[in-house]
Amino acid sequence: MADNNEVSPQNVVDRMLEIRERRSKLKREFDERDGSLKTMYTQGENWLLKHLQDTGLKSFKVDGATVFTKVNQRWGIGDWSAFTDWVKATGNIDLLGKRVASTNMDQFVKEAEGETPPGIKQDAVVSVNIRKA
Repeated sequence: MADNNEVSPQNVVDRMLEIRERRSKLKREFDERDGSLKTMYTQGENWLLKHLQDTGLKSFKVDGATVFTKVNQRWGIGDWSAFTDWVKATGNIDLLGKRVASTNMDQFVKEAEGETPPGIKQDAVVSVNIRKA
């Protein structure tokens, strides 16, 4: 590499590739360590849930903490066609997430020769990419 004090496209790219590799290595190390901690945490959760079930308790206290269960509902769509027909018929549009499927919109706009549906906002984000040779 050329003199480190000289700013040139080559030096900037070399530095960015070095940074990208270092970040990737840090992420791999973090993911490995965090995965182990997540596993141990989940084992603890499972043990506590079984303890609550075995004792018939809804909650209990220990020094510095209270253990309790919480039920979270997770909703998914089993039949998209039936659901969208129902939304159209009832007008319950607020049950849908408010975002556009970007890849599908890209394809639609391409096929519609650049025309976009009403109400759609587009922001072009320019980014720099580096592909290693």
